[in-house]
Amino acid sequence: MTRTPQPTARLRFTRVENARYAASSSVHDAVQRRSGPGPVLILRVRGQVIVVDEANIDWIDGAANYVRLHAGHERHRVRGTLKDLEGVLPPRFVRSHRSTIINVAAVQEFVRTPFGDLIALLRTGDRLTVGRTYRRNVEAAFAVRL
Repeated sequence: MTRTPQPTARLRFTRVENARYAASSSVHDAVQRRSGPGPVLILRVRGQVIVVDEANIDWIDGAANYVRLHAGHERHRVRGTLKDLEGVLPPRFVRSHRSTIINVAAVQEFVRTPFGDLIALLRTGDRLTVGRTYRRNVEAAFAVRL
């Protein structure tokens, strides 16, 4: 018995940087309702289209096949992987842990624990661990040795 191949799921998040693309896409109204200039991330969640300004995203965490975007006090859960989302995001978003991506602009300071671990303190007060594997990526993003 042969199985018919399942169609691949379409990407549930799209980065829009160009106003011309937004005007030609099906999410034109949602992009027009947002406030503020700059690139946006368009999320498709349960039949809804949610537009999030990239500058407002503080950090992103992953759990299995879902990612959760933390933008201020808002949280958006989208089906997808961190690896897929990492490919869509600009370089100012850096992978800091196997389950976390942080916005470089959202980091207020770094704190080293007595055990040598590195903690990123964000402008929202969130504390995120920087994994040893990803520490070089974070150092490169900040152009400083931590």
